[in-house]
Amino acid sequence: MNVETIIATLEQQADVYSQLLALAKEKTPYLVHNKVEQLNAAIQKERRLVKTAEELEQLRMRQCGQYFTNLGLLRYKGGKISEMIRTVTSHQDKKLLTDLHTTLTSLLEDLQMTSKLNQQLIEQSLKFIDYSIDLMVDDPNSDVVYQHPHSPGYGSNMRSGLFNTRG
Repeated sequence: MNVETIIATLEQQADVYSQLLALAKEKTPYLVHNKVEQLNAAIQKERRLVKTAEELEQLRMRQCGQYFTNLGLLRYKGGKISEMIRTVTSHQDKKLLTDLHTTLTSLLEDLQMTSKLNQQLIEQSLKFIDYSIDLMVDDPNSDVVYQHPHSPGYGSNMRSGLFNTRG
């Protein structure tokens, strides 16, 4: 296995991660503005890209394992790019690997931050939906004043809800 093949795979990975990052950023306004159809389409694209990213990562790991085996360096079977940088002798390949390592690290950090933001937006939406449901099913006749827990009738006005959870 040669370094150029691994570099080509890393470049493909960087391209897929760039597409995933752009898609994650595209999803943010869909979440904010409740554009469900566009969000679903973006999620479908995202699933395909994630599958491609997983396949490329498995390929890269196999290629790196074979590369290190060919060099007789069995202890480096982890396939880390930083390990490859240390073992490559060509200055040009070393620079390419270093640049790709920096690019991939940056892309993955940005992707993680954007995904975290989208996750927070989803959680906020769910909390708002839960709050809205509570407002709709709350008993309007219930007392809005404080009652002492030991007073007679405490808890008798607790809302029963619209759904029978006992089945």
